[in-house]
Amino acid sequence: MTKNIKTAARALNRDGKPTGNWRFFATIGLVAMSALATPLYANTKLFDEAKRLIAAMNPKQAYMILIVEQDKLSGNVEYDYLLGLAAVDSGKIDEAIIAFERVLSKEPNNAGAQLDIARAYFNAGSFDLAEGTFLKLQNLNPPASARLAIDKYLAAISDRRRAARRMVSAWGEMSLGYDTNLTGVPNDFTNAVQQSFNIPGVTPTGNSIKRRAPYLGAAVGVDALFPLTNRWNAYLGGDVRGRGFRNEGEFNSSAADVRASAIWTQAKNSANQVRLNAAFNAFAQNGDAPGDPKPKNDRRTAIAGADWRISLTALHLLTLSANAAQTRFPANKIEDFNSSIASIALLTTFAGKTAPLLQLTAYGTRDRAVNKLADGVSDKSKKIAGLRAYGQFNQTEKLSLFSVLGYATRKDDSGFARATTVEFGRDKLADVTLGVNWRFQEGCSMRAQWQGSKNSSNIAIYDYVRHELSSTIRCEFM
Repeated sequence: MTKNIKTAARALNRDGKPTGNWRFFATIGLVAMSALATPLYANTKLFDEAKRLIAAMNPKQAYMILIVEQDKLSGNVEYDYLLGLAAVDSGKIDEAIIAFERVLSKEPNNAGAQLDIARAYFNAGSFDLAEGTFLKLQNLNPPASARLAIDKYLAAISDRRRAARRMVSAWGEMSLGYDTNLTGVPNDFTNAVQQSFNIPGVTPTGNSIKRRAPYLGAAVGVDALFPLTNRWNAYLGGDVRGRGFRNEGEFNSSAADVRASAIWTQAKNSANQVRLNAAFNAFAQNGDAPGDPKPKNDRRTAIAGADWRISLTALHLLTLSANAAQTRFPANKIEDFNSSIASIALLTTFAGKTAPLLQLTAYGTRDRAVNKLADGVSDKSKKIAGLRAYGQFNQTEKLSLFSVLGYATRKDDSGFARATTVEFGRDKLADVTLGVNWRFQEGCSMRAQWQGSKNSSNIAIYDYVRHELSSTIRCEFM
């Protein structure tokens, strides 16, 4: 018996948590059954074949040959125990519990059945019942190997309970960077204005001046996740951010975000989820545009929508998203618009030492302007479509490299909305990001990255190239 019990310790994963392929319980039960006296219902050939299949880690086949005999053999302790083992390892938890209960009704001191019904309770998420059974067995002073196995399950129950409790975390960031074109304007503004509006000799002023400057940024945030029911969880989060430019104070900015989600999970430990999301963002920046009152760059955005996350395999996660948004510019009403947004993303993880992952996203946005331009005819409605690719792989346990590639197109819906010489504006925006992330201590990391972007437009005034180099330190606190 002691030799068989020792298999339990080998069936634990590297984190010390129970795996789904334990043969320990089956071994104990099969040994214990040799002492059971049930000659009236004995079916030696069936039982031997079921034991062989269970030992060969083929519980589904064992279940199939056992279940057809249930009407004849239900109540036979050996049959019920084998059926319970085959059922629990086939994911038929409710049937396994019923079978083990029949065993224990006749053999209340059957240690194998007690251990296996506790395992079935654990897999069913009935942690109170599982814990009570494991504690009862623990108090019987089992051999060292069995005690170790029981302790591992009790630790796993404790971990699951902690995970189900309300989780609140806070984080903070500090950034240092340099932006080569913080206003996003072309190199030759004067010539661009002539091509776009047929107005020669315009000297750039205010927001039209190409500006470059170093900056300092900071952000703090809080995230909270807590259960509502067995399948529903709620999420609340928020953060505030600020960025200040050296010698370019008009373009200092601040932002605040609040987010909320109701999350439905298909089953315990499942990656299949539906998320109902809502968010609000407030951005503030004075800018340097002329006018009285001054048309600041302030904006407010409210978003509502849903995500459907589907686990295609253990390595592939598909996300479908649909959202509606309202964006308002308090000091520049002509820019107000409503959006419909849809996206599809595929996240793939790969096995290997570097644990690489790749996420591909395709999205489309339909922006409808709220207000007309001064001519009472044109407006700034547009369509945007894009693709993004994110890749990451780990050099070491603490050091990872990442890259982002993006491409988006913009098409104006309304004629002469952004120029007088070009009827319908067409833009193509490409961007690339290269970075490294270093987790230099528990809960803290430093991210260094370079981002380059280029917008090409048939309206010359919207052509620009921009580079940004930054380093960010982030720490999280539970």
